[in-house]
Amino acid sequence: MRMPGDKSFAIIGVGNIGRILLNRLLASGVPAENLVICDSDPGRASSVARQFGVHPISLSDEATCTADVVLVAVPPKAVPDLLGTVGKWLRPGQLVISFAAAIPLERLESLLPVEVMVVRVMPNAPSLVRQGMNPVAYGRRVTLEGRALVEAILACLGETIEVSDDLMNWCVGLSGAAMRSLLPALEGMTQAGIEAGLQENDARSIAAQVMLGMAALV
Repeated sequence: MRMPGDKSFAIIGVGNIGRILLNRLLASGVPAENLVICDSDPGRASSVARQFGVHPISLSDEATCTADVVLVAVPPKAVPDLLGTVGKWLRPGQLVISFAAAIPLERLESLLPVEVMVVRVMPNAPSLVRQGMNPVAYGRRVTLEGRALVEAILACLGETIEVSDDLMNWCVGLSGAAMRSLLPALEGMTQAGIEAGLQENDARSIAAQVMLGMAALV
């Protein structure tokens, strides 16, 4: 699914998730001039902006509130204050996508104007290489056009599946469990290959491809 070329994006929070989103949007063809970022740490925002060639802004900047899509990638505890700050400036039809774990849709919608479309997504680390599984829950006011735009954004990150909001925390748990169990197994397989005489890169490639192939087989 092609990303609409005329949409503008504001990424709020450029920690791990924010940088994944920035990386994948640029890789999908979104022009740098259509992207702005902001972060509570101005130094980090400036560093990321230089790295990716985008424009850093503050929350009070008009570009945050006029972007077609606002991507919220701050820690969950920062979400209420953040939405309280930007919510009063948002206009009908804008799309707010929260990537913050543990904040339910009902809470997100209560913090924003009723005309704003709200979506909740749970990304994971493989999204960085477009291999993530990104569960999504749609708010009550999301239109068909809004859904199509969300699907285009999530296609940049890998696969997606729609779930009800009450199941989203289970998806978070599954994702975290996978990282905690699969990565140590992969490292163990890699180390076994090294001890058998393989070069580290070769051992890691074999272990990773075997794991990838087993996932595809499943």
